[in-house]
Amino acid sequence: MPDDKSSSLNSMNGMAILIVIGIVAIGLLAMGLRDNNITIEPAPTENTITVSSNVEMQVDPDMAIISVGVSHLKLTATEAQQAVNSAMNDIIDALSDIGISEDNIETTNVSLYEERRWIKEEYETVGWRASQSIAVTVTDLTKAGNVIDISVDNGANQVNGVTFSLSDEMERQYRAEALEQAGTLAKEKAEAIAEGLDVDVGDIKSVNESSFYYVPYESAYDYKNEDSMAPTVVIPGDVSVTASLSVVYYID
Repeated sequence: MPDDKSSSLNSMNGMAILIVIGIVAIGLLAMGLRDNNITIEPAPTENTITVSSNVEMQVDPDMAIISVGVSHLKLTATEAQQAVNSAMNDIIDALSDIGISEDNIETTNVSLYEERRWIKEEYETVGWRASQSIAVTVTDLTKAGNVIDISVDNGANQVNGVTFSLSDEMERQYRAEALEQAGTLAKEKAEAIAEGLDVDVGDIKSVNESSFYYVPYESAYDYKNEDSMAPTVVIPGDVSVTASLSVVYYID
């Protein structure tokens, strides 16, 4: 059997080996940590100029939408609806005679209700009110007044207005023009600011189309009266097209 001295020595040697292994492991771990550390370099400062531009164009419309309607009050709902239906059929047929197809006629409102009025200190039923409105679209703007006259001559008793606007094709064209002008204006503004700051305009960092829209023109017009044979006069007006951009430029 080994003596106590030998056992003690073996124990000390074992502990020394464990200590050495521990030191090596810690060292390797520390080295690994150092190798895996992520060094974040500060991002270079980006010098930029942000400008916004807004362009409004007045353009000629290429489409008119005429809103007309029929409304009748009768003793019964059936009578009221039949009167409206008859007038509407006559109007559509008459519009077809001047080359306006049903594809260009859209129903915008239909209603039927019991009409009551305040009579002798109480509400009393006076009949049934039936109404219907249509929107007639024409690309020949000179026909707008004629549409009103023909509709009234064939039973329309409501003229709700004329709106001059843009077809899809013209809207796309004017949008491109407005955005191009907005881009040119944004560049001019950036260059003016840069000149004042004694710096140079660089590349574009980002562009954002803030908005694009157009405002149709609601026309004023004169109605002919029953004693006059003069046609209805409809005066077209310009449509307002607006485009807005926000552009960020790098500066040197």
